[in-house]
Amino acid sequence: MAEKPPEEGYISVVDEEPEIFELLKWDTSQTQKHHQPTTLSPSDHRGLEKGIYTQLKDKTEEPKAPEKRTKPAEVDPFDLPDPTFIEMFRLSKDLARGLCEELKPVMPESVKSIEFSVESKVMAALAFFATGKYQKSIHGKTDPNITQYFVFTAVSQVTEALNNPAILKKYIHFPHLREERDNIKARFYMKYGIPNVVGCVECTHVPIARPDQDQKSHFNKSYHSKKVQVICDSDQNIISVDASPGGLHSHDAILNHHAVKNDLESLNNCGEQCWLVGGPHYAQKPHIMTPIPKITKKSPVSPEKYYSTIHTQTHSTIIETIKQLKSRWKCLQATCNKQFDPQMVANMIVSCCILHNMCNRRGLPVVPLTQTEERLEAMKQKVANSPISRKQVEDPKGVQARQMLVERLWNERRVTPDCGKKRKKDNRVEAPPPPQTHIQQHHQQPMLTHEHHQMHHDDINKRPRIVMNNPTYSLGVTSGWGHFPPH
Repeated sequence: MAEKPPEEGYISVVDEEPEIFELLKWDTSQTQKHHQPTTLSPSDHRGLEKGIYTQLKDKTEEPKAPEKRTKPAEVDPFDLPDPTFIEMFRLSKDLARGLCEELKPVMPESVKSIEFSVESKVMAALAFFATGKYQKSIHGKTDPNITQYFVFTAVSQVTEALNNPAILKKYIHFPHLREERDNIKARFYMKYGIPNVVGCVECTHVPIARPDQDQKSHFNKSYHSKKVQVICDSDQNIISVDASPGGLHSHDAILNHHAVKNDLESLNNCGEQCWLVGGPHYAQKPHIMTPIPKITKKSPVSPEKYYSTIHTQTHSTIIETIKQLKSRWKCLQATCNKQFDPQMVANMIVSCCILHNMCNRRGLPVVPLTQTEERLEAMKQKVANSPISRKQVEDPKGVQARQMLVERLWNERRVTPDCGKKRKKDNRVEAPPPPQTHIQQHHQQPMLTHEHHQMHHDDINKRPRIVMNNPTYSLGVTSGWGHFPPH
């Protein structure tokens, strides 16, 4: 009979892990048939127990593998409520589904697993664009398939697909047809009263990591960045974007090397007046209208002051457009730590502009910037831009064109034409008066004067008090004003 193993070398598996005892039942029948007492040393016991633990560990982990594959269905982003979905991805559900269908022909699908579908890549890229961070959860639920490598790959592929020429021309294009330009001009004139405007232009800096090559052209005297030129219409839709220049280049240098400048010059030479509205960093040219120097809010009323007021209101369109662009897609803000090369960042900027137009045309809400983000963004832009030069060389033809616009705006002020049209309309209505007696003609003028006073006194307490209920006299004539006796 075999001796009992020594107590100091024996470790009981069943005593320390009671649940393992149930897992060992599968081997009970075999152990009963081939039970032969043998003598085991303490080292043999340790090796046997180690093998049992290894087998049990493998068997306990095998059933969990299918559960991990089914978990992503529980965190499907399309199961979220609509407001939460828009807050996380900035697009509505129908826009996101439509975007996935559009990108399928131009973006290859992953063959590794089902989690790397086009929908998964698009949603991961949208989440990164909206937050600027590698999120590993969807609405508080962790998805084991979302890793930093997966998000990086998804952002790269979705960005490349959005920059496809067919998709880019569909959502962002400068008006090349006369009908398109006339439509944009009419919208600007209806909103701001300035004619012949086909867009507002401005540049903004998007920080990047220190590039390996061409560092000098990307350094804007404070940090490395991409200097993006954006042109928008009156409805804050982006109609042109150039994200290729580095932060060192000036506003004028970027515009002078852009195709839009050549198009505008050709149109003006052919007799069609078209110009952009730019800020003080641009020099005055025949194709761009800039502010008049030395005109401030305290300047007296003059044609130049009136032009400056309208110019500021019109140019605020592009300022608000860039603000909405960076508030929607926080990956463009100064706080985002980008780990992409400059060309990739430029493509990401264009992708965000496409997504901005999709949201803007659908009328989706804009996530406002926090006070901290707004201050940091303003500071980053201020230190990146060079101060406005006081010795800007302005084109004489451009100055002449601006002066003609100043005179036209002053002569076509909205106040004077409105008043003239109103008086003319009133006279037209009152032109054929009904036949009246001599006494009635004297009483009609006070009644018109009373209506005139009511139009200028909106406050009831300030209106002239009339204590009468239109009493009639024996002659059938209504009484007039007490302080205006008839003659």
